[in-house]
Amino acid sequence: MPKIVSSSIVSSSDHTAQGEDQRHSLHTYYCLCSEFLLVIDADLRQLPRRRTDNAIIVSNTQRTYKFTAQQEGSVIIKRAEGYEKQYRYHCPRCQLLVAYEMTENRKSGPYTYIVDSALTESQGSAPPNAVQDILTPA
Repeated sequence: MPKIVSSSIVSSSDHTAQGEDQRHSLHTYYCLCSEFLLVIDADLRQLPRRRTDNAIIVSNTQRTYKFTAQQEGSVIIKRAEGYEKQYRYHCPRCQLLVAYEMTENRKSGPYTYIVDSALTESQGSAPPNAVQDILTPA
């Protein structure tokens, strides 16, 4: 009878058990429709926000991330100080606007902007500020 040799490898996503620091962990984010869209080396809640639209600012030179949203063209937005051209990224599943950049090629500009409340850490649940009440005139 042949001799059977087996081995196994145990993998764990619990980085704290390995003594790793919180700043070295990866964070995953999903669209509101539950589609996986972003893995990044930072907590989005800790990143700075844009004053114009409260979008989360992700530095393309200081952050490591993989973003799977699809580029869907560009729009020109009128702002108080002039006009702004945005190259927009949408969820490949539900087409929700999730991010934009100021340059045509992905990550070629200094920042990527994540739309406020477009992503969630918990797959299948929306962040608390994602849905706002719509007031109808009386």
